Amino acid sequence: MAADLRTHHGFVAVRRTGAEEQVVGFVTWLPRVGDVNLVELTWLGVTPQFQRRGLGRRLVEAVADRCGQIGVSVMEVTTLADSVDYAPYARTRAFYRTLGFRDWRVDADFYGPGDDRLVLRKYL
Repeated sequence: MAADLRTHHGFVAVRRTGAEEQVVGFVTWLPRVGDVNLVELTWLGVTPQFQRRGLGRRLVEAVADRCGQIGVSVMEVTTLADSVDYAPYARTRAFYRTLGFRDWRVDADFYGPGDDRLVLRKYL
């Protein structure tokens, strides 16, 4: 992840308390090689105390706004598919779906036997 943060586009959410600053969230993305109309969300993270407050939504919306400015029409994100019974990823899928991402493709056994990958897309 550290290498990605140096080479990907991104936004950081910072909480300021007086003179102190604390990173409370971030999002990174990359243009798809060979497709100037698509960006891939590569990382999204929000500290636990700031989750479920709309910060993740605002970070993804910031990427969508930037995409609009540069003429990109599709955002893509990948995660574990519905076939993988793991609660944190069920929440991840629900989060992206509420933001307008739709299931685009499932890649069987992508992460290993029985660990399918779900590709979601949002058309801007």
